[in-house]
Amino acid sequence: MFKNTIFLALIAILLSACASSMQPKDYSLFREANPRSVVIVPVINHSQEAEAADLFLTTLAIPLAERGYYVFPTNMVRSMMEEDGLADAHLVHSTETPILGSLFGADAILYVEILDWKSQYALLSSSIVVEFLYTLKDARTGALLWQDQQQFIQQKGGSSGNIFADMIAAAITAGVDNAKSDYTPAAHMANAMAMVPPGQGLPFGPYSPNYGTDHELYAATGSGHFSDATEMAVSYPVSPQPADDQINE
Repeated sequence: MFKNTIFLALIAILLSACASSMQPKDYSLFREANPRSVVIVPVINHSQEAEAADLFLTTLAIPLAERGYYVFPTNMVRSMMEEDGLADAHLVHSTETPILGSLFGADAILYVEILDWKSQYALLSSSIVVEFLYTLKDARTGALLWQDQQQFIQQKGGSSGNIFADMIAAAITAGVDNAKSDYTPAAHMANAMAMVPPGQGLPFGPYSPNYGTDHELYAATGSGHFSDATEMAVSYPVSPQPADDQINE
């Protein structure tokens, strides 16, 4: 599958690059909550592409499951919420998290907002731009466990001079359906960039063979730094931390 084609290449390139430039997040509350199951609620779409929310929603369950979490079926979640009068994504993200958690008996709720989902065209090249804001909250208390904001830009045309980056670019370009504005291959990359890097991503869950072995990679530092987002989430209306949380290289 396309996802597996790019994922191994991604690991080698991104883990050292992404994790080293950002202040490590604090996983104290995450370790205390120890979530086993995650509900992905309907996605808020801030982009101009009407189909982006439905397309992007299809990319989230598999990477979460691969990290070792039970993920409630997204179609079932959407149907149940519609039956409870929660068909609008903005309303869902504004609803108190424990209320949503009680509907499913889940441990954690994942809220995602699409900040960008578009193609940009220039004279000699074009690019695909996707950007997402991820917010994971304790379904019982509503506490923020983890938050991340990721942008992925896929250049189309020309060479970057990096053979590995160009291989990934070729794979993504081949997988994109421009006629439908289907940028899910680029979304897969952004998801991996958010969920995988040490010190920034999601620790392995209880259904992963790596569960319990990653405390040094995702440390409970007590710093209170749970997010490197620059945008305020609808589901967590608290001003993001200042950009000087990044470590100067």
